[in-house]
Amino acid sequence: MRVFMARVLFVSLFLFISCGNNDNSGSKRVEKTYSAADIVNGGSLIIGTTGEPDGLNPLTAHSKNAKDAISLIYRRLADINEDLSTFSPQLAKSWHFSNDSLSILFELRTDVKWHDGEVFNSDDVVFTYNMHMNELLGWEGYSYKETINRVVAQNDSTVTFYFTEKTPTLLMDAVEGYILPEHILSQIPVEEIESSNFSRNPVGTGPFRFSEWKSQQSLTLTKFADYYEAGKPRLDAIVIQIVPDNINLYRQVLSGDIDFMESVPAGDFNKLLAQWDDGDSIIKPYNFLGRGYEFIGWNLIDPENYSNVMEAAGDDEPNLEELLKPHKLFGSWKVRAALTMALDRKTIADVVTHGLAVPMHGPIPPIMWAYDPNANSIWEYDVEGAKEFLGDAGWKDTDGDGILDKDGMKFSFEMVTNAGNEERKQALTIIQQQLLEVGIEMTPRVIEPALLFGRMLPTRDLDAALLGWSVGLKMELTPLFHSSSIFIPFNFVSYRSQEFDKLEDAAKSETRQTIAQKHWNGIAKLLSWELPYSWLYYKTETTVIHSRFKGVKVDKRGAFINMEEWWIPFEERSDHDMLAEN
Repeated sequence: MRVFMARVLFVSLFLFISCGNNDNSGSKRVEKTYSAADIVNGGSLIIGTTGEPDGLNPLTAHSKNAKDAISLIYRRLADINEDLSTFSPQLAKSWHFSNDSLSILFELRTDVKWHDGEVFNSDDVVFTYNMHMNELLGWEGYSYKETINRVVAQNDSTVTFYFTEKTPTLLMDAVEGYILPEHILSQIPVEEIESSNFSRNPVGTGPFRFSEWKSQQSLTLTKFADYYEAGKPRLDAIVIQIVPDNINLYRQVLSGDIDFMESVPAGDFNKLLAQWDDGDSIIKPYNFLGRGYEFIGWNLIDPENYSNVMEAAGDDEPNLEELLKPHKLFGSWKVRAALTMALDRKTIADVVTHGLAVPMHGPIPPIMWAYDPNANSIWEYDVEGAKEFLGDAGWKDTDGDGILDKDGMKFSFEMVTNAGNEERKQALTIIQQQLLEVGIEMTPRVIEPALLFGRMLPTRDLDAALLGWSVGLKMELTPLFHSSSIFIPFNFVSYRSQEFDKLEDAAKSETRQTIAQKHWNGIAKLLSWELPYSWLYYKTETTVIHSRFKGVKVDKRGAFINMEEWWIPFEERSDHDMLAEN
């Protein structure tokens, strides 16, 4: 084992050396069909990413890079399938609902070990639930557990989740979150868990175990020999290589030093796609509707007034009616509708994503079961219509300078976005020009993420923001639009509607999907009409993977969903695969 580990670590030293067997040039690609009998173990996967994980503890990590690595180290009770409504067993081998549908009994596997050799059992499940509910940790999936009353272990291999009410997502709520090692984390005071060594030295039950973390360089995971699925994982090691420069990262993909890259720039992806279709590339492109969408959020309340009222309230609950004084520009529905009509969203998407996006007109993304395109109010690109709506709202160009004004105030505002996202910076420039056509002066402003997400969104200190959200797998809009979320950063537009609250509360509690669909359609119609956001487009994910990897599955859940099944034929192995084996 020590010899193998040394060889794996030796491989990481050669990641910047061009591997001849991976060169993306030369003769036409020849593809071979393999069967289950051809599957062999061994080899390694080099994943390229531009950012370092913010930890490997599922309770406290937030970044996508961290979550991707975590998905290889840990396991849930059950994992969601591609249809986003059914589940496949993981640590639980089966489950049964009670007659009243207010509890679920899970039968756990008895052949599962933690990476340190300890045996997994029901105590780990109960402990994990308690950690999920602990307010000191602030686990980001807390909302999944709100209808769970308690979790009880009947014995080492049986555990029951009890619920306070029936909802259509009881199973999803129960299995959300990776199971944690009680024998390790129970020894650490809760307030010290986030800063503990566990975040950089994790122990899970997944197919790959943590091996080494070189800060700002690489993260190495190696095959867990006692993984409960026989013969898996197929690969010996996965190395996550950190390359801060996206351009350099893509170059390393082309040279063969990196096997796997997500979020490939759209222009480069399209070129690679054409090469693949022509048989001129050994790097396989995957594009699919993922979980990210882009939008403009309009602050519906006056930022200065919000700050003054919150400061005056101190530790007391502020008066909502005083707090939610309408924004001077975006408090008007006619103005928000006009701004939406002024945006040529197709042009924005085509230019920024090179056509790798689909239009989005409302709050429910197309990958979700509740999506119904006919439920949205559609605001077509209409410059003259936008001007008419603005005129109806009292905005005229009284001084002939090309910028609308009203009561001595220019229609001028800032739109912010986060630094480090070139697509959004480009989109801001296009939006600026489009708004100018209807007499609106928009000043783009790029903000460092820590300032934008850490202060400006929570304090509502902005006019409008061009951002993107990543969709969860549960049909829920509470954090973004429910009045109960009026003080949290996700609802930074400060949207509040009794009609929305009533519809979503009904949709989330309805166990009959056909009835729930009617409620979600009502929500889509309401929000796409009232326009707290101007939805822009839903992004197509662009991932590339070296074609020597077989058994690869990529869908709307992402590209990390079955890496334990990836394998490499002997005749297609690369130089760094050979180094790992010799």
